Amino acid sequence: MKKQAYTLIALTVLVGSLAVVAHAQSNSRIALIANIPFQFSIGNKSLPAGEYTVRSISDDSCTVVLWIQSRDGKTGAMLQTSTVEGKTQKHSSLIFHRYGSRYFFAQAWVDGDRVGLEAQKSSAERGVERELAAIKMATGSAVVIARR
Repeated sequence: MKKQAYTLIALTVLVGSLAVVAHAQSNSRIALIANIPFQFSIGNKSLPAGEYTVRSISDDSCTVVLWIQSRDGKTGAMLQTSTVEGKTQKHSSLIFHRYGSRYFFAQAWVDGDRVGLEAQKSSAERGVERELAAIKMATGSAVVIARR
């Protein structure tokens, strides 16, 4: 992998502090429930920490639209993702890119599957990435582990 201005650091969040439950539905659409302990961004929209439902609302062979909504229904966002292949996942998870104290939704994975969903970096995320690269501040990723 090419050396970049930032280093990705994987943070594993304790299962006791978050509960993420995932299941694949018969039509291959996904639904995840996650208690996300930090404020995060989807595209250019900022969402508060809390419990969220992540659902695929449309999909084809390589593009999936995700609807991410707070469990209380007060806030939510929609984003287009692309499929990405990786190792078969032991746990369902949501992955966020971390820049200082800011988090951006990056990927969703379902346990037992080797195909995940990946969001494109938003203009807001690219801007924060450039700012932090200019001052050489460390960045990373946050992984929310799940169980079925």
